[in-house]
Amino acid sequence: MKRETITLMLNGLAVDYIGEAEVFRPDAIQESPERIVHMNKKRIITFALAAALMLALGITAYAVWSIHVTRQQELKADLQIEENSVSSYTEYDITDEKLSGLVLLSSVNDGQEQHVYVNISPVTKEEAARFPSDVRFSWSIAGTEICGFAGPQLPVELSLSGKEAIRNAVLENAYDEKSQTMTLQCYIDVKFIEKAEAELGTKDIPFQVHMIMGEEESRTFGPVSFSSTEEQKRYFDFGHAIYHDTELDKKIEIVGLELTPFSAIWKVSYEGAADFHTPDADPTAYGPWSILEDKVCIESKIIFSDGSEFSTGGALTTPHENGTVNQFCGWGSAININEVQRIVMGDLVLWEAE
Repeated sequence: MKRETITLMLNGLAVDYIGEAEVFRPDAIQESPERIVHMNKKRIITFALAAALMLALGITAYAVWSIHVTRQQELKADLQIEENSVSSYTEYDITDEKLSGLVLLSSVNDGQEQHVYVNISPVTKEEAARFPSDVRFSWSIAGTEICGFAGPQLPVELSLSGKEAIRNAVLENAYDEKSQTMTLQCYIDVKFIEKAEAELGTKDIPFQVHMIMGEEESRTFGPVSFSSTEEQKRYFDFGHAIYHDTELDKKIEIVGLELTPFSAIWKVSYEGAADFHTPDADPTAYGPWSILEDKVCIESKIIFSDGSEFSTGGALTTPHENGTVNQFCGWGSAININEVQRIVMGDLVLWEAE
């Protein structure tokens, strides 16, 4: 509890009570014995109530502060930040002024999206239990029409199916009943942040979170000042490596790889690629190339200095930009991009540390 809060509470007591508490002066007592007994009881009760109030508020403030710090520690461990030397991960200071409402915990830029982890409160247990059936979350930037999706932050490796399983996991992992706090992850396209900065003329954008209940009721938390963080990225140039798929009897050029601790962009090229990545593309003709694109993302192996291997998994988006198909892949917990030793696609060595 802040010193100012304690002062305000003490200001609620009569000045003469505080003055008399500074020193015991029997000679100053002039009331009758009955009056003394009555006043003593009254003053004891008054001080006891004040002390109880101070203690209660102190415990509550500590409990709220504690859940913020606890969530920060849990996030850092779940995302494997420290063991993988993630320099792009930003953790925010928790001050007395930020104990309730919308509290920024941490954020990381994966090159495509800014992942912003926040706590919101108060959220009752009944409200939390209505997710995902009748409660949903979103974020927006005040003063603009820019908005997007937010959701309860659950452990990276957790796999769930069905609303009841999701509800139980949220109450167990993302909600704290004592402080009525819900932990969320907000996904913000970095282009949206750039657009907001241009519209508002500032790097510090007013970020807010919304809890939508049913069809009409909603509650807004924030806004708080937020600015984007720098991404941590390495680029691996494959020197226009060519991979020949014997099953499909097709060749694809694997140009390079942009790698962050949480994402990858595989840059590939082949004849007719630009035409296949348009709204009116022929799906039948594109089919074999789509399979080959997936193979590059899924079957390529990133090998680290400790001998472990990693696959980026399938692509989430595949836009054709600047002459290549840019296949964006993302995952939950970090990898150490500084420890990459080799990158291979089957028997083809795409890159190797010197």
